[in-house]
Amino acid sequence: MTIEEPEKIKSAGFFRRILALFYDSLLIIGIIFGFLLLITRFFNKTFNESPIEIFFLQVTYVLIGVIFFTYFWKVNNGQTLGMQVWKIKVIHESDGDLSTVTLLLRSLYGLVFNSLFGINYIYIFFNKEKRSLNDILSKTKVVRII
Repeated sequence: MTIEEPEKIKSAGFFRRILALFYDSLLIIGIIFGFLLLITRFFNKTFNESPIEIFFLQVTYVLIGVIFFTYFWKVNNGQTLGMQVWKIKVIHESDGDLSTVTLLLRSLYGLVFNSLFGINYIYIFFNKEKRSLNDILSKTKVVRII
């Protein structure tokens, strides 16, 4: 790095983050369909009969999402497949290593705040560093890769 070329870390904006989330959502839907096919084949019936079965499936869908994001952020150096396409990544706010616990908390915070009418992503518009609520609480940030 020279004086003429200072290293700049730019925060990822709303649209890049939403588009990456859209890509990842398509992958998660595929994983859920595969899971449903396996469960249907294994139990030789469909799940729509009892409230316990429906609750089991809903909990499983949430777990699949949390595991998906936590796994890819940990294994792919802070990036999911959608984030790779849109050239963004999750980093620790102090440029330290991303621990599994930090990533799991980030994923869970994101689940909670996105369930509340997308307040997690709406907050990006009001934060001058373009950080979402789960970024702040998990001490991470999403940046653009150049």
